[in-house]
Amino acid sequence: MKWIDQVLTRASGIIEKFISDNSEKNAEGSFFTPPRSRTGKGRKSVAISKALSKAVTAIYTVGSLAIVCPSADMSNVVPLLHTIITSGRSGPKLNSLPGPSTSLQHEAPSFYIQGWLAMGKLCLADGKLAKNYIPLFVQVVPVALMFMLCLIDYYIFSHLSIYTLLQNTYM
Repeated sequence: MKWIDQVLTRASGIIEKFISDNSEKNAEGSFFTPPRSRTGKGRKSVAISKALSKAVTAIYTVGSLAIVCPSADMSNVVPLLHTIITSGRSGPKLNSLPGPSTSLQHEAPSFYIQGWLAMGKLCLADGKLAKNYIPLFVQVVPVALMFMLCLIDYYIFSHLSIYTLLQNTYM
């Protein structure tokens, strides 16, 4: 499917450009402690806002394509998503990887969150990828959230009469 490859190529280009622009912006402003903040809305802040919006849309598109067409070649996108979700994290393995030195979680939270969602969708489509990223998901997702999701699943399925018998046999 040629159109899927074209969409993925364009989306990965937008994502890569946003990551590199964010890295350059942080490298330029890293000499100032504390970082300088702007109160006015200038052309630069409008351009950054538009670039962020485009990048978030590109990541969302990648995640949607992973669900719609799981057989699509996502090999170009996985390293970009890995860079996003591991940005700003410390650790011996993560410090050796190329990528932004500051956390996209703080710089562009919507971009960071969509990166995690897209990676989750890619993992749903590809079992091998999921096995590689389960430890990273477990590190990031708080235990309380996982517990809450389990309780929600239990509550929903326990109130559906179709699944009650199946559930009772396993409990």
